[in-house]
Amino acid sequence: MRFERVFSSKDGLALARERRVVEHRGASIEVEAPRIWSTARIEAWLDWADRLPADHPNLEPDSLGVHREADALIGGALDRYARRLAAWGFAIGLFDHAHDAEVFADELFATMALGLAAPGDQAAAGARIHPVAQDRLPSRAEAALPDLTGLEFRPELARHLGAARGRRAAEAGAALLAERLAAVADAVLRCGGEVRACSDPSQNTALARAALAAREAGADDALIHAAIMAGQAGQPWSSDPLPEAPIDPLVALAPRDLVAAGDPLAAEAARTGLETGALTLAFDARDAEALVRARTAPRAALNVAAFQRDGAVDLVRLEAAARLWAVALEIECAAGFTADADTARLRFDARPMALTAAGLSEILASEALGYAAEPGRRRAAALFSVVDAAASLASAEMAARLGSARDHQNEAEARLGLLRLAGEEAQSLAGDPAADRAAELYAQALKLAAKAGLRNSETTGLYDDPELSLRLGGAALGASPLSGAVTLVETADGEIFRALSEPAVRALTAAGADLDAALAHALGRRTLQGAPGVTHEALRHHGFSDYELDAVELALAQGARLRDAFGVHVLGAGFVQDVLGASAEALDAGTFDTLDRLGFTAEEVKLAARWVEGTGDLGDWAELPDSLRAVFAEPGLAGQMAMTAALETFAGAPSTTPLRLAWDATGPDAVRAQSAAAEAGLRAVRLAKRRAPATVRLVIPEVEPLRNEAPPEPRTVERVVEKVVERERARRKLPDRRKGYIQKASVGGHKVYLHTGEYEDGELGEIFLDMHKEGAAFRSLMNNFAISVSIGLQYGVPLDEFVDAFVYTRFEPAGRVSGNDSIKSATSILDYVFRELAVSYLDRSDLANADPDALHADGLGRGAGEGEETDEPLPASKFISKGFARGAAPDNLVVVPFGSKKARSEPPPGGPAEICPACGESALTHRGQGYACEACGHAPQQVG
Repeated sequence: MRFERVFSSKDGLALARERRVVEHRGASIEVEAPRIWSTARIEAWLDWADRLPADHPNLEPDSLGVHREADALIGGALDRYARRLAAWGFAIGLFDHAHDAEVFADELFATMALGLAAPGDQAAAGARIHPVAQDRLPSRAEAALPDLTGLEFRPELARHLGAARGRRAAEAGAALLAERLAAVADAVLRCGGEVRACSDPSQNTALARAALAAREAGADDALIHAAIMAGQAGQPWSSDPLPEAPIDPLVALAPRDLVAAGDPLAAEAARTGLETGALTLAFDARDAEALVRARTAPRAALNVAAFQRDGAVDLVRLEAAARLWAVALEIECAAGFTADADTARLRFDARPMALTAAGLSEILASEALGYAAEPGRRRAAALFSVVDAAASLASAEMAARLGSARDHQNEAEARLGLLRLAGEEAQSLAGDPAADRAAELYAQALKLAAKAGLRNSETTGLYDDPELSLRLGGAALGASPLSGAVTLVETADGEIFRALSEPAVRALTAAGADLDAALAHALGRRTLQGAPGVTHEALRHHGFSDYELDAVELALAQGARLRDAFGVHVLGAGFVQDVLGASAEALDAGTFDTLDRLGFTAEEVKLAARWVEGTGDLGDWAELPDSLRAVFAEPGLAGQMAMTAALETFAGAPSTTPLRLAWDATGPDAVRAQSAAAEAGLRAVRLAKRRAPATVRLVIPEVEPLRNEAPPEPRTVERVVEKVVERERARRKLPDRRKGYIQKASVGGHKVYLHTGEYEDGELGEIFLDMHKEGAAFRSLMNNFAISVSIGLQYGVPLDEFVDAFVYTRFEPAGRVSGNDSIKSATSILDYVFRELAVSYLDRSDLANADPDALHADGLGRGAGEGEETDEPLPASKFISKGFARGAAPDNLVVVPFGSKKARSEPPPGGPAEICPACGESALTHRGQGYACEACGHAPQQVG
């Protein structure tokens, strides 16, 4: 393959360099770097350089040899990387002549030096199939992917979740244990006594406390002893933290319709994925396999925003860079190292690579296109299609030269179908020059691939790689939205300050917006002059003089936050105590807040903080031109899903960038987001939580800690023991001759006779229901219902339970009730019956819907008409059955209404009434020198 000098020509490689001193591996080193690169960017490249492999093939051109002096940029790492790939490319037959390999190396170096492209991380050593010898290895083991509809899915979810939790617990436990052991050694180091005494926990109280704390954290005594010995030797305890290792990712296959519908297993997967952040559900079998291959794929990114010239993207240079880096990643597939033999075999057979585009959201901002709007998505998709089409054509060219990937023959039709579909999608974006060019490239790639196949299973991908992004100056990768209108800028002397990002400045300038006003809104004015809420006038009213105001203004100008500018260290302890009245205890505890003390409301402080510190964005700027509202609006999850779906149309593998929810998102939030992703057309979905703010603290109440103390001596204490005997539930028989009553009433025009039977103590034991002029089936049903209730009562079911179960039931007949002085309406026969039983046996006057004053507590009533009231005695024959008593009750018995609980509306004449000791009625009144009962005439000598 041949390459023209596009980036490494004299006109192309215009690079200003300088020597910089940066921190690396705990030391200050001097390195040559592009002048415009920030310190963080240089450090990211140095970290990448530390992991570069250094092997070269035996046969290579001298101009690419390992002994040739490298370009000094980033310590020579960029040049060494480019020459190594060119040497291996020449060895495997990608280049006909050494000159072609040299041009390739120069072009690769130039794209990195100019900030146009950057590679992902490599492994310095490991497993691989030799690029030239092509070692013979057994076929790789094909692992079955978990399927949402399979029996193994739930156990696999549990294993994945358990492994993730165990990893986090181990990291947290190791950090805590290291801290506690360091405290043990420190307790010995700080001791000022004799060495042996300082190392003895029985003589060194601080050591004893530290050792107990270490034991509670899980340290065994041997480890604690080792920490003591370290302190005794005068050395602090140090231990390396567990190496950061990502949680093993899990890819599973899931039907799109089940995930969109929130299937229970899909919901469980959503909750698991939210917690681990490493579970991906793919909706197609080939996409699931592509995600697995993407783990082994070498990565690189092209910063599309860096290809802009005079406000337009240079498609010729972008296409050339995509072709160049597709070849570079293919060589990395051949000569790079992997973690194990299975991964090496997978990379050799499928040859996946993951070239992506960066800076798409920056392009949209500079062109005043909203990220979440349809025109913005079409523009981003058109630019990404150029990268994918050029890389696909390069893959077909390499297949024509070296042969297609070993796995290609198994899915040739599918791969050609995807190429054809991508070309059709590019044609649907007609009108955009990038899409038009991509359609041409796809047509060329399809024609060549139909003859020679494709060298790579996937050529492009969408993923999140913070280190790779940093090597490109912080450009957003793939479908990621713009990080904001504000960015960090480094001056020549290393000072970091905030500024509007370059895309934001371009968009504002093109729209004719006021840049100074935009700066003031986003970055703040750093002064209280003209601020709302907290003003100079209000502060003077509270006792501030010019001296304190100048101190506050100076602190704000130096970058302090609003509340910090009113701190004690700025105003002085004397002022806040003498003038503002702060207590010494509050100052010592660090809890004193000047603005709260002065009485400013939270809203006033918020407004002043926005004025001073800025908002950090332009989305809510009132003066923002309408044409830019969509540019700086927060896209939200829906916008990110739509953009991802648009770019996935042209990506070789589905996106592995997670949809990040709030740090405190719950399971239902995860299920909704996962369902929305399935409905939005994403090829795969992965959920993760955002990092929790550093200020988050759980409110955990203080409790008395449990102590592992020896049990106290047993002592004999006399106590009363109650024995509970549980009796078998038996039926309580009613007496053969029983009392009760019959209540006749009419419910909605239907006569109902309610018969009750009682035990000797008056408790209800049975009921019968008779109805006339009803169908035989209904009458039989009511009779048998009454029998079942009676049996329940006799087996101990409380009447309250029946009442609660059947009152307010609603069916016909229903309506007005006549013949019952307590109940005037009912919603059904059962409602009426159990209202009557509740009023008569349970004193539930709340269920009576007649005048409650007409009822006594015993439910017998006073015998007066509606609205009347009488205290006249009633004959006992009104309430006692002569037949039941068989003449034993005298005929002259009367029922005296002294037991009424009804409060009198007015006290009897002579003053407030007292309780009569003879009859119990509230009718005892003061008469002359004594008392007399108005009800029974009794005259006690004294009361109380």
